[in-house]
Parts: sequence; C-alpha cells; structure tokens
Amino acid sequence: MSEVCYSILVHTLLQVTYTLNKVVRPAIGCLIVILLLLPYHPGQAQEASARYFPETGHYLREPFLSVFETEGGLQAWGPPITEAIQESGHLVQYFQRARMECPTEARDPCEAHFSPLGELLGRRTPRTAPVSDSLIRDGLCRYFRDTGHNACFSFLTFYLNQGGPDTLGPPISELTVEPGMITQYFQRARIEWHLEAPPGASAKLGAIGEEYFRAKGLDPALLLPVELPRTPQTADTRIAVGDYVRVIDTEGIGLRFRTGAGLDHETTQMLDEGTILQVIDGPEIADGFTWWRLDYHGSLGWCAGEWLESIEAPDSP
Repeated sequence: MSEVCYSILVHTLLQVTYTLNKVVRPAIGCLIVILLLLPYHPGQAQEASARYFPETGHYLREPFLSVFETEGGLQAWGPPITEAIQESGHLVQYFQRARMECPTEARDPCEAHFSPLGELLGRRTPRTAPVSDSLIRDGLCRYFRDTGHNACFSFLTFYLNQGGPDTLGPPISELTVEPGMITQYFQRARIEWHLEAPPGASAKLGAIGEEYFRAKGLDPALLLPVELPRTPQTADTRIAVGDYVRVIDTEGIGLRFRTGAGLDHETTQMLDEGTILQVIDGPEIADGFTWWRLDYHGSLGWCAGEWLESIEAPDSP
C-alpha cells in the first residue's frame, strides 16, 4: 500500500472516531436520558380488553373485568348498570347485584374488590347463638363465628352454590320474612326466597347494586346505556319452528331461559353450554335479539337465538 493511500485511510478512521466520540455517542446518551424522563404508562401499548353487556348497554374493563369473571361473573352479580366512575376517592362500577371498587390512590394495578353492600346498606343485625348441634352436625346449617349468624337449609345450599363466603361474604343477619319472600343478608349480597316462584326458581340474589345506587342519590343519567344493542331487521332464518337447537358460545356462563321474549322477562333457569332444546314457537324480535320459544324437558321458555345453533334431531332414548 502506498504512503498516500495509507495516509488517507488513517485520516478517514480518525474522522470516524471523532464523529463517534463528539456527535453520535452524545446523541445516543441524550436519547436515553429523554426516554428515561418520559412518563411511563404500563399497558398503553395495547387497548385493555373490554366486555360489552347488551342487557344494559354498558362495558366492563380492567381493573374490574378479570375479578368479575373469576369471582361469580354475570350469574352472581348481574350485568353492569353504569360505566366505571369516580366516587369519594374510589374508582367504582355498579352492577345489578353488586358494586366493585378500587382506591384511585392505590398503585397500578389496584386490588379491585366487591363492596360490602350488605354492610353499607346497614343490614347487619346483632349476633345470635348457633342453632342446635344436630343441624350443624348433619350439614343442614352452618354457624359463622366471625359475624355470629347462621345459614341453614335451602339458603345454605344456594349460598354455597353461589360461591359461599369467598364470593358473597359471611351472613350478617338471620332469615327475615317479608311480603312474598324470605330474605337473608350477607356481607356482599342478599339472598331472596320467593314464595310464589315456580320450582327451581325460588332462590335468587337481590338487586342490591341497584338499591345502593338509589340510596346514594347518584345521577340517574349514569344508568343510560353508552351503546345500544344491534336491532336485527329480519329474524334469524337459521332456526325454524320444530328444529332442535343447542346452546353455544356462552363462555361457560350459560344461557338465560326466560318467561317471555325480551330482557325484562324473568329468568327461570340458566341453561348450560351444550343443552339441547326444541323450538316450538317464534321468532319474536325484542331488545335487539331474535327470540325463540323452546321446550326443555317439558319446561317452556324463551331464549335469544344468538346463542343457539340448529342441530340434527337427537336419537330417541
């Protein structure tokens, strides 16, 4: 290599080194400092998941969504009746039968939990003695020493099926007879036994989320739907009277079997995923859904066709 070429090469390397030391490296250092100074917002890279409830026209998002779905879900608490709102330093959301809360000053993610609405409504009564040892020994009753109250018979069975103390909290009262029903309050719920309800539909959880919303005197506009369910122009033609249908796509929650076509009709039972029924009447369009009247082992009721699929007639037993 000639001396001229060697000199040019050395000069070029020196220029590159100078540029790295004086320009590029300081620029990289500044960029790092800027990135470190930027506010950090975890989770903004992607939109948090949300679930829409057409029954009320409201959404459920984190930090409440995952807790709601793992601790009772729609069957226990009913749909949300508001969006998430700020209330007395807490982020809260009201449901038909509950309220969820999360302190806004808590670190992200906050520990979302269900409010003790039974307590907040002032339904705790003085402690009482346990029932007889024989009832407790036979599993017909259970005494909760923390609160000093009993849960017995059908109330105990329903209570345990709904998740027991982990979901509803311990009982805070004994049974109370009210017009047309018997009630018992728990830390986060009220169980109602309706005396004139059909068999299998007597016990249900009371709408204490709605009751507490009214008791707080909150703005009724918060109850208005933020999005209306779609309204089909024509009935679903995939199903016809006489078809057999199967319950699908309920995410393990089940499908409501109602006394009439529409969301305001009473639910008599929840149909498990895969349940087979026969269509005997319909369709009727109400509340944005196509409804079919169905026969389930002699019980008649209505279901929304969005969660039904037509199948071949099952083999006769």
